[in-house]
Amino acid sequence: MVEVGRQLRALRQRQGLTLQQLASMTDLSRSFISQIEVGAANPSVGSLKKVADALGVPIGSLFEVDLSEQSPNGARSYQNRSPQTDVRIVRKDCRKTLSWPGRQWQTYLLTPDLQRNLEVLLNELAPGDTVDEAYTHEGEEFGFVLEGRYEVTVGDEIFVLEEGDSISYPSHLPHKMRVVGDTLCRTIWVITPPSF
Repeated sequence: MVEVGRQLRALRQRQGLTLQQLASMTDLSRSFISQIEVGAANPSVGSLKKVADALGVPIGSLFEVDLSEQSPNGARSYQNRSPQTDVRIVRKDCRKTLSWPGRQWQTYLLTPDLQRNLEVLLNELAPGDTVDEAYTHEGEEFGFVLEGRYEVTVGDEIFVLEEGDSISYPSHLPHKMRVVGDTLCRTIWVITPPSF
């Protein structure tokens, strides 16, 4: 969570915003934003989404850490195949990891960055992991369950997905998710345009 706080502070300061200005833009208190920045608060996904929207960045920008393009074994984490194309490879051991404050799950960015037309995420979720607060954003989403059971609420409808099931929906509809059962759940999520 401290990394999220550092990134939030850096983005806020880069835009020349005070804590109070950002608080006014998000309907969150100045002290709550300050607590996020110093790692003393566990903000919900909804709160982080408000902050990201106010800053005009994808929510994933709050999690980005400057990672070297070199993997531990010296290989490039992704590479252009030729000057004429923009083909990139993300090596398994060089994925960017998004760690959610107060959450057990891990999210891995399978695309090289958030600067393309879509983002692809691999989520590894523990039993009981949940997004309690529904949120919205532009675009559309596609989810695929690799293993486990995953409940997705879109609007007023609840869908329980089993291994091999997929779902797609417009992201402007309020949506939230949670792991169902007592086993690990792994999902692939495709979002366009990138918003996390």
